[in-house]
Amino acid sequence: MHQIYSFFIDQPLLTKSHNKKNAAEIFSMFLMLILNMFIATIALILVIFLFKECISMINGIFISNSNIQYDYMIEKLLISFLYIEFILLIVQYFKKNYHFSMQYFIYAAITAIVRYIIADHYSAPTTIGLAVAIIVLVFSLYFLKRFSLD
Repeated sequence: MHQIYSFFIDQPLLTKSHNKKNAAEIFSMFLMLILNMFIATIALILVIFLFKECISMINGIFISNSNIQYDYMIEKLLISFLYIEFILLIVQYFKKNYHFSMQYFIYAAITAIVRYIIADHYSAPTTIGLAVAIIVLVFSLYFLKRFSLD
């Protein structure tokens, strides 16, 4: 009787009683492990970028002797909020049994649109269109929470 043993566990993977379903489960667990490692790596990269933004803001406010460019600092601050939101998204992914909640993507989208409006608000029709997009996102967030679709 030929059996293939797993490298990670003592149970035989494929026998007469264990069919393709068991192999598919092991393969999906392997893919989830790889996916989780990449998501954790992305989280670490985001934390590093967040620290770099914070150091840049501290340097611009307290250390640099030149005039503070407030538009630049606000843009840096909003980028930091985006990093924080994506880090929180990854934290919730691991806390909620490997599930990305749609509400955090909506929060990140709203923050990104607000950042864009603050950084580049030269065209009135574009700004109005982006404001409408924010309203649509807020309503979708309301309906998502109201009907618990997530």
